Amino acid sequence: MTHAAPPKLGLHLGTHTPPLRLADYITSTPPSVPAAVDRSDASFAWGMLANDTLGDCVIAMMMHSIEAFHLDATTPVPVFSDADAIAAYEAITGYNPANPNSDQGTNEGQAMTYWQHTGLRCSADDSIHTIATTVAVNPTSIDERRRAIWEFVALQYGLALPLTAQGQTEWSVTDSTLQGNAAPGSWGGHGVPALSYDSASETVITWGADLVMDEAFALAYLQEAHVVVTTEMLSRSGTSPAGIDWDALIADIKTLPTVHRREEPGTA
Repeated sequence: MTHAAPPKLGLHLGTHTPPLRLADYITSTPPSVPAAVDRSDASFAWGMLANDTLGDCVIAMMMHSIEAFHLDATTPVPVFSDADAIAAYEAITGYNPANPNSDQGTNEGQAMTYWQHTGLRCSADDSIHTIATTVAVNPTSIDERRRAIWEFVALQYGLALPLTAQGQTEWSVTDSTLQGNAAPGSWGGHGVPALSYDSASETVITWGADLVMDEAFALAYLQEAHVVVTTEMLSRSGTSPAGIDWDALIADIKTLPTVHRREEPGTA
């Protein structure tokens, strides 16, 4: 019996250290996070962005995040294609379609630098999308993660996936010892954006579809998390409903050595 090959991963874990931490900008008495945030959109086709055949999950994560920003803002959505993702994968990692051995996944630090300074191009509308910086989120803090999803729309995760996740239609822990095929990273590193949550789980976008990840799986396999501040967010001020002190955050962003300020309409 022939089994279908599992989809690709491709995140080099531990290769990105955001310059700022979200915890430093949450007010001392923040409001409670909503019990659930639902950004599902059955009418939108996310697309594989080549991550079924290439280890470009980080590029897919970034492009799906941009699409999510626009869906949430109800602005025209730049719908990225497989060709867009492959072009970015080539530019960021040196992948060469003529050399399959060059499909080695992505250093996330390099990818975020590229997003900030060069930007990701959507060929459908010839738009370029950049960010100002990335902000670290504590992957072990449920409150901080959910506050990040509430405020920033797309929380970008680095997961050390186990082999037991292959074929799962919902990510859950199958072996509480986290040994053998259930060991973190036994399959590899994978980057996904989380857009929604409820009391027991979060919904991420991966391989062109929504996938539910329960909280036990998140705590077992999440290795890193961050949000991005888009260029349009640099105009925000005051304290947000999620308890984020934007005045302090923007002030610190402006002290960073390489703040990119090109504006894209409706980026977030």
